Amino acid sequence: MGFTAFMSSTFGRWARIVVGLVLVIAALTWGPIGAIFFFIGLMLISAGASDTCYFGPLFGRGFNGNDNRR
Repeated sequence: MGFTAFMSSTFGRWARIVVGLVLVIAALTWGPIGAIFFFIGLMLISAGASDTCYFGPLFGRGFNGNDNRR
């Protein structure tokens, strides 16, 4: 599974964290619609920091990134 392997890799985790930070910072300037993007950004940051892949079960893999790298 290429997608889950990428998302579980170190680069994939850092990419989620960086994109989450960008969304959170941008959401602070977008007014009411920014609340949605703020929440999405927080979810990306938490998933990257905790080594969790939310899309893993959709591809027959687990939530834990360490399990997906095996």
